[in-house]
Amino acid sequence: MIVGLFTGASSMVSQGDYQAVIARNLANINTAGYKKNVAVFQSYMSGSTEGKTNTASGTGSSLGKVATDFSQGMLEYTGNDLDISIQGDGFFAVKAANGDTLYTRKGQFMLSRDMKVVTPEGWSLLGNGGEIQIPQKTKSVSIKDNGSIVADGKEIGKMRIFKVSKLSTLESVGGCAYKIAENAQQPEDLADFKIASRYLEKSNVNAVDEMVNMIANMRGFQVGHKVTDSIDESLKKLIQLAS
Repeated sequence: MIVGLFTGASSMVSQGDYQAVIARNLANINTAGYKKNVAVFQSYMSGSTEGKTNTASGTGSSLGKVATDFSQGMLEYTGNDLDISIQGDGFFAVKAANGDTLYTRKGQFMLSRDMKVVTPEGWSLLGNGGEIQIPQKTKSVSIKDNGSIVADGKEIGKMRIFKVSKLSTLESVGGCAYKIAENAQQPEDLADFKIASRYLEKSNVNAVDEMVNMIANMRGFQVGHKVTDSIDESLKKLIQLAS
């Protein structure tokens, strides 16, 4: 009976954690380049210990980890010269304020005061020669489908697009950006890529799917609540009979 109480309680805790994952996805449904989070549950059941057989060590489930779905979102035309998207696989590389190289699918860029191509967070877009520097007094900047940067009709550089062989090695740092986990294989330059200029990649979150997940999750929580309530009432009756 105590095992059943623990099972119901652990179920409610894991459903509460999953609700937070769903809420985060729904909150970023309009965030360009956002990749939805996927909850991965793990269950644990009664096991055995050395010298004993079928010794209950607990049953239930928990939220094991939160994975990321890197599937491409739909492209939306914005008309802005520095809004770009990668058609297919690959990541933009940006230099964070602390000097780290981060990877992102969010192609929303702008010019900084010192005429560098940066993200809204101020991270510099990296090209073949490092940070992309636009000449002073440049009137127009555009980006070709091969990643070349053109300032006032003159090509001044080319951005780098990277391929991550194992996507599970990417760790979120916020702002739709990721870093490579320690001791993981470093990304490689992707030679064959195509850029969609004046398009932004939308979030890959499907609102209908997330709402369905939320309803199912709430029902699962209610089931766990009923289980613990039922066992609690039974325990109260047993205590009364014993006294």
